[in-house]
Amino acid sequence: MNIDRDHLSPVRIVEGDDPARLAILRDEWTELFHAGGAGNPFLSWEWQYTFWRTFAQRRPVWVLEARDRGDRLAGLLVLCGRASLGGSRRWCVLTNGLTGADGLDVLARPGFGPAVREAMAQALARAMPKWDQLDLEDLPCGSATVPALRGALLPRGVRVALEPRFVCPSFALRGTFAEHLARFPRRDTYLRRRRWLERQPGYRVTVAETPAEAQDAMEDFLRLHHLRWDPEGGSDGIPRGPVEDFHRDLAPLLASRGWLRLYRMSVGGRSVAAVYGLELSGRFYYYQSGMDPEWSERSPGLVLIGKTVEDAYARHLSDYDFLRGTEPHKLDWASDRRETCTLRLRASGLRSEAGAAAEEVFRMAHDAARAIAPERMWSALRRMRRAAAMRDLGRLGPAGREEQQAARSVARGLVPPTDDGQEGQLGRS
Repeated sequence: MNIDRDHLSPVRIVEGDDPARLAILRDEWTELFHAGGAGNPFLSWEWQYTFWRTFAQRRPVWVLEARDRGDRLAGLLVLCGRASLGGSRRWCVLTNGLTGADGLDVLARPGFGPAVREAMAQALARAMPKWDQLDLEDLPCGSATVPALRGALLPRGVRVALEPRFVCPSFALRGTFAEHLARFPRRDTYLRRRRWLERQPGYRVTVAETPAEAQDAMEDFLRLHHLRWDPEGGSDGIPRGPVEDFHRDLAPLLASRGWLRLYRMSVGGRSVAAVYGLELSGRFYYYQSGMDPEWSERSPGLVLIGKTVEDAYARHLSDYDFLRGTEPHKLDWASDRRETCTLRLRASGLRSEAGAAAEEVFRMAHDAARAIAPERMWSALRRMRRAAAMRDLGRLGPAGREEQQAARSVARGLVPPTDDGQEGQLGRS
């Protein structure tokens, strides 16, 4: 573990590459997350540790802790090594890719943001011998991390590129649901479909919120999600396999924090639509959905989204966030948008240049293939690439699988901690 001391800064950077540190930091990470008040679930210990445990146990990690003069955790950034073209040493934010996490950034304590970002930028600059590429994807546009890194790395000859990433429709909850519905372009269709569904025998909408409800609700959601997407070749958002396992493990942890809002609509005793939502810090996050295609003509998905919006008003939330994607069913409800971006940093040197050249060739081939390939074929190729990435990230030998299962058991509170106390931190509620 390396400790960077700058006596003029209110924080110092502690660097480490031991993945066990991710578990040890749980309590401090959680306290920092709540102190920050931003409420982005993708920066929480629950999301990031579950991601590492599911996908990245065979990858190197780079943990940067910013600590104040009283040794309190003031900031945190976790990077993960990734394969790259040309053999260059590439690092990304831990939870980038595979699980659709938006707004990834440095986690900083209020009042320490500028100092934390500056100290981390200087630490990354001093550590340039260990990296060729840094890809900070899905940053919020306008993040203060961008100028901090640019200022520290440009003078060292690092090439800096900022690229657009995703549009995230959203809206602030002002007034009442009835007023919002009056502005909704599909209001008449929504009301007609809702009245029809409400008249059906056994119609009801339930919301899974507790750890006891999470497991069955998640399985039901995954069933509906795949029913929706299997006819089109499979889901990009939650493909079968490790990404499903990630959400199975994550759901009880989210529920234990009071963040899970998994909606299911049932008719005649069978679920026909579901919305996988998260709620924290006064904001509802629409993460994913599912629907039985046999019911598509009755629009249960439209009606269920309306229910989540109605509940957001009833629960006096401040914002509703549809996350990435500009599908019509999001844009119809939304009146605002956030955007994310990617900050790409390329160090000077032969290895970095070779990697950049290989990426450019790949990008040109990608664009050419995209221009001529049918959409269905392109979607299939994209899913194959994601499957290969999951195998690359998540491949474990027998010993690794045993360790992974033990970690899952402890995180769910099913086994007692070991003598060293490390896993005991995972078992705390």
